[in-house]
Amino acid sequence: MKAAIQPRAWHRRWINQAVRAEINLCFTCGSCAVECPVNRATRGLDPRRLVWMANLGLMEDLLRLPDLWQCLECRRCTHVCPMTVKPSVLIAFLRWEAVREGVVSGELFEKRRHLQARFYRERATVVRNMLDETTQRIAGKQREKTASASLSWKSFTQFHGHDTHLASCFACGECSNACPVCVDRSVLDPLVLVRSALLGYGGEAMMSPAPWVCLQCQSCSRACSHRVQGHLVALALREEAETQGCVDAEFLKAWPEKDKVLFQDHAHRVAEAHRLLLKEPSSSQGL
Repeated sequence: MKAAIQPRAWHRRWINQAVRAEINLCFTCGSCAVECPVNRATRGLDPRRLVWMANLGLMEDLLRLPDLWQCLECRRCTHVCPMTVKPSVLIAFLRWEAVREGVVSGELFEKRRHLQARFYRERATVVRNMLDETTQRIAGKQREKTASASLSWKSFTQFHGHDTHLASCFACGECSNACPVCVDRSVLDPLVLVRSALLGYGGEAMMSPAPWVCLQCQSCSRACSHRVQGHLVALALREEAETQGCVDAEFLKAWPEKDKVLFQDHAHRVAEAHRLLLKEPSSSQGL
């Protein structure tokens, strides 16, 4: 009986030589699949599956997958891997190969960029409207008192025993450059979030969309040369909003559900763009 999958060892060797993604170290623990924000919402992007398809040398199949274009480039899959496998590096390489080999049109890069920026703006708009609704729902006097109160920067120096190193920030902007959501700084700029907390504007920051649309990918924290943990500052702002009574249980339950729908809508738009720009395979095309 012919095997359903025909591994191609030379393709695997070629991938390992072309990109340092350490795919041969993967032992399928599933950390990347669990932590990927796209996969959590849509079940449509499993970095572990892509790594093992690469391990089997299934290049033709990989290059035609819409999954490659669902990735938000947050690199969380790479950050959490205990074996230093880099699925995000592999995905970036496969995208370029798909265009180079003529599998998809190069227009897909620009289309995906526009769709991703639209997705981030939609998330910010939805959470902003939800925060406004929450403001009206919560008792006015208590809410106004909380919103107008300045929060000391010391409130955000730790998050559940972990130092945020907030006071070490000197506004170099490396966190902004690393953040995948910061393609539109009106949606989220980690530097603005950190400086707001440091300068006593935490009350305003925690009621803005920024801490709620943070993907918790830790890219900002890993990029910081002074070890400021921007992702923990965002979590601390969320928790402080709950502690201060600025958000209620209804908001905390509804936002993840609406966010999941937004992720799914974005995935559908990307898949449709991929379908339209995917080229028909030709007999002369090969790797």
